[in-house]
Amino acid sequence: KTYLDNLVQETIKKTKFVLRRKVHQSYYYTPDKVRSLVFEGVYQNKPAVLKVYNNPYPIDEPIALNSFNRVNKSKILKAPEVYADEIISPRTGWLIMEKLPGSGQFFKSPLKPNQRKQFINLYLEYRRTFPSKPTRKLTLSENLSADEFHIYRINRWFQLANDKELEIAAIGEKPILKPEEFIPRFKKGINLIRREFKNRKMIWCQGHFKPNQVFQAPGNVYYLTDFGHTKMYPEGYELGLIIWADWMMVSNENLPYNKWKEGINDWLDKFRVVASKLRIKKFQSLMKASLVERSLGTILADICATNQPRKKKTKRISLIYQLLDEIMEQ
Repeated sequence: KTYLDNLVQETIKKTKFVLRRKVHQSYYYTPDKVRSLVFEGVYQNKPAVLKVYNNPYPIDEPIALNSFNRVNKSKILKAPEVYADEIISPRTGWLIMEKLPGSGQFFKSPLKPNQRKQFINLYLEYRRTFPSKPTRKLTLSENLSADEFHIYRINRWFQLANDKELEIAAIGEKPILKPEEFIPRFKKGINLIRREFKNRKMIWCQGHFKPNQVFQAPGNVYYLTDFGHTKMYPEGYELGLIIWADWMMVSNENLPYNKWKEGINDWLDKFRVVASKLRIKKFQSLMKASLVERSLGTILADICATNQPRKKKTKRISLIYQLLDEIMEQ
């Protein structure tokens, strides 16, 4: 058994959680690196969900979720109530939460145009009520400036891709990334990120506000889930993340570039309302740099470091190369 399997059994004994079935497990880029397990069951005679986690990065999900619930005054956007929790280490722990209504559903990407507008309204509701200041002591990396924070994360993804490319080479296959194609784009992207984010602020946010983490319940009530990424992020990060989650990661890689880019353009047009209401200055240059950050991260971590089929990887990289070239030539 894995460490997480043992943690599940220990938690069941400790809390008397009655386990019914596993409903989800999440990975750190490849299926052999499971970082969380989620089960449905019963806790103190109430339908409940047990989540156990063991992450490669620091996480304090119980603290973040409880902090949001304490300050949240929204009647539209809620989060699951926490019945019990334990933080075992900076990377490991568990929490037992309210089970969401069975007749609801999560948003599914890519969103349709009318759903995107609805999702933006929910995002603004979340920003209105989410804590504006950190609810815990900041980590060392969260004390970096916005540009250095982005580069710190990109360098970690670079290492993931480098290690995966070494694995591919070891079995006699050609690398996915050709250095002569990637490195010049990488350098230009890093320079653009440095220029744009050196004067941008860091903001405290949930960090994972994306369609498949927002649950629509009956009665026009929504639940925000997965608070395991709550931390300080550079301004604009969340808008880039929404585009990444709803389009860059799930769109059809066989689309012609101009058609594929329409999905990104539509999000950018809709985000102008967000920028106005949140008083984001120089929106256009911020989104260019945010898309460059998401593009580099997608190539390095979400494509190269994963076990996707080679053909799919190369097609998706080709689309993102064209996006990078278009952004950085403007």
